[in-house]
Amino acid sequence: MTKKSETSAMPSLSEIRSAIAKIDKQRESGSLSADERVILELAAVAMRDSERLVIENMQRSVIKDMESSTASLNLLAKEIRSKVSEMNKTPQKLDKIESVIKTVLKIIGSVIKWL
Repeated sequence: MTKKSETSAMPSLSEIRSAIAKIDKQRESGSLSADERVILELAAVAMRDSERLVIENMQRSVIKDMESSTASLNLLAKEIRSKVSEMNKTPQKLDKIESVIKTVLKIIGSVIKWL
């Protein structure tokens, strides 16, 4: 069975909750025999178990989605950091060139004073 057919065969959370509500309403009836009440109690327990399973599956799905999103975000962050590093290289080079030019100008100024 494929994953799609497994999830489509599984009832939705809202369907399960409405079934639980119907069962609870039927259990409130005073005209039930002891056997009917036991059957409805068992049905309610089974529906609550189904509800827990559906919630567990939803949580797993959300966790997987978050993990895949986190992985792609980490890749994007890494890419951004590398691009920022590349972009910072030019200003750093310009800063070095500026300091060299200032030093050369100071030297030229000192030489001019000697002359």
